[in-house]
Parts: sequence; structure tokens; C-alpha cells
Amino acid sequence: MAVLQDKTRIKILKLLNDYPVHPDVLVEEIGVSRTAIEKHLKQLLSFGLLERRTQTVPRLRYIYSLTIAGQNLLEGISIASDQFIAFTVENLQDQLTKIEQAFVFGVVPKDEFEQIKDGLQKRIDNFIDTEDDAK
Repeated sequence: MAVLQDKTRIKILKLLNDYPVHPDVLVEEIGVSRTAIEKHLKQLLSFGLLERRTQTVPRLRYIYSLTIAGQNLLEGISIASDQFIAFTVENLQDQLTKIEQAFVFGVVPKDEFEQIKDGLQKRIDNFIDTEDDAK
């Protein structure tokens, strides 16, 4: 889906999932130009993921928020991401168990075991850290 091919649009969606905002807030939070934010907001509006309402007090300005479709998209991404991470971590832990068994039975030398074990553990830790960051 083209809407998810840009990190800025994803950041916008995540921020708008928390609360409706004015584009200036997005500029400040994301750190890109107002022009870039406006371009992304226009694209997200065209996908039906955002809605824009007019605020007239204290002055005229637009406030953006997620539509139900936008909320559903983020929820679906979150669920799919959680499932992918859980599956991958389980797979890596299975590999770790197998290499430990191979070491115990003398099939794999200690230095090779340590190297493979460290690599697998780093990958597991990276996935767990990624999952924690997403929450």
C-alpha cells in the first residue's frame, strides 16, 4: 500500500492516533517542513485515513484526525507486527535451543556455539526491543 511506503506518513498516522492536531504540531514533532507535512496530509486525506475540520476560535485553522479507516489500519498494522515479531522470536529461540543441544552433544565446537548463540541472542533482543519501542 503506497500510503505506508513513507516513514513521515506513518509518523503522522501514529501521532494522529493519539489526538487531533494542527499541521504545525506535526512539523514540530516530526521535524520536516510545513510543505512536506501538507503534502503528506493531502495524500492521507485522499486515502480516506484522515479527516479535516475547521477550527475558528481563536482564528481560522485546520485540525486533522484519524478516520475510522485510519484507526483500523493502524490497529491492523499493530496486530500484524505483533504476530510477526512473536513468530520470529519463537523461531529464533527454537534455533537457539537446537544449537545448544548440538553443543551439549558435541556436534558443534564451543567457539562456534558461542558465536552462533551470541548472534541468535542479539537478533532475539533486537526483535524484543523493536516490539517494546512500538508500544
